Amino acid sequence: MARLLLFDIDMTLIRGVDPGRGPGRAAIDLAFERVHGIQLASHGVSFDGRTDCGIFTEMIALHGVANGDAAAAFHAVTAAYLEALAETTANIPSVVLPGVPVLLDALCSTHAGVGLATGNLRRGAELKLTPHGLWETFATGGFGDTSDDRAQLVLDGLSNLAAHLGLAPNPVDCIVIGDTPLDIAAAHAVGARALGVATGRYGIEQLLAQGADWAVEDLSATHDVLELLGR
Repeated sequence: MARLLLFDIDMTLIRGVDPGRGPGRAAIDLAFERVHGIQLASHGVSFDGRTDCGIFTEMIALHGVANGDAAAAFHAVTAAYLEALAETTANIPSVVLPGVPVLLDALCSTHAGVGLATGNLRRGAELKLTPHGLWETFATGGFGDTSDDRAQLVLDGLSNLAAHLGLAPNPVDCIVIGDTPLDIAAAHAVGARALGVATGRYGIEQLLAQGADWAVEDLSATHDVLELLGR
């Protein structure tokens, strides 16, 4: 039986050196400033565990910039965001979180399939992970391009990873690894399990209280994490 592992990105694999203003939030603000002339447009908007589709849709409504065509507004902002993200990932430092490279290397020698379940746009995920040499580690995944429903992107990740490995997409064999209650809820909504990682805003006890099947401080205890992911 091959275990299917779907990793979140932000605050699970990487984070900005300044946790309050990483490359992603900075790029969103740049996009709204360039397209609509609005500065710090993301102020007060929660990003934790959400999809880019949901975030952009909320911000377009919040600032009243749809102009009768929400789809066109979404396209304009996301295009500007990806252009800005190429700049901010080069100029605003981010770091790989503890244990991530060693764990991913170790997983490569197992029968596990490794993919993503991230609210990032697919191109955004590539831009964030490539500077750290992590993008090529992941075979495929589910991304936040078209839905504000995190459970849907977990389903997409499960289906795409299983297809890549030539397997049936069985949620029982899937574990989602993430740092927020929304990661946990999305995993359980599709019948998968969840490993909470307390490298974001939520501690171990909070993640367990939200229903995480297991929770760890970070991913640095490679042997212990591998045991959990093999269950």
